[in-house]
Amino acid sequence: MAQESDRLNILGEIRCIMGNKSEKNKISETEVFCIQDGEKIPRDSWYPELYSHGDHSNPRAFVFDPTMMWEYRDDGELRHFTAGAILWRQERGEKRYCLMRRRRYPIGYYTIPAGHIEIGETPQISALRESFEESGLGIISIEQIYGGSSPEAGLEIHDECRRGSIYHVWTLFSCECVGEPSLSEEGDVIGWFSQHEILHDLKLNKASGVFFAELFNEAPHDIRES
Repeated sequence: MAQESDRLNILGEIRCIMGNKSEKNKISETEVFCIQDGEKIPRDSWYPELYSHGDHSNPRAFVFDPTMMWEYRDDGELRHFTAGAILWRQERGEKRYCLMRRRRYPIGYYTIPAGHIEIGETPQISALRESFEESGLGIISIEQIYGGSSPEAGLEIHDECRRGSIYHVWTLFSCECVGEPSLSEEGDVIGWFSQHEILHDLKLNKASGVFFAELFNEAPHDIRES
């Protein structure tokens, strides 16, 4: 497909600038490239919600943060490394799960707390950090579900993010929590949801849909395609 070919050509040009993978101290500030033409976007033209370049704008861009792990796949695609947590608590004998509705790409979809793993960070530390940043909850137990001790040992999922990648290698944990969740800048709704609500009422991003389908042995009704 022409669109896929254009994307890989753009990624190839960026690869010549950024190299094959993230390294500590490789860059000193965030580098952003337009997802439509590969041109570098000046700092005053991009925000987490929207990236503008010339006469066009997009909620996604190729974003390279100094602390974030990333690498190129053999096929020329970009791959990110992600850690997340299914946060839960017991309410009247039933488990309820903490999810947040995104106000950044993909807007309007519910997700578990998760984020990109930083260089030198273990997946567990990343998951705990992201969980606290995005929910404020206290964690009283943690169990690993997918992945290993390194980010590379995770489960790869075809899952778009606002930072340009369509592949993420996931390490996932299950965490029992206490307290009430608080919103971060990433979302506009956060709360506790039952299995029935997750399966039938919520629009889920791709990764969260995959994980809850495995957990409940039933696919949620509304999962984003990619």
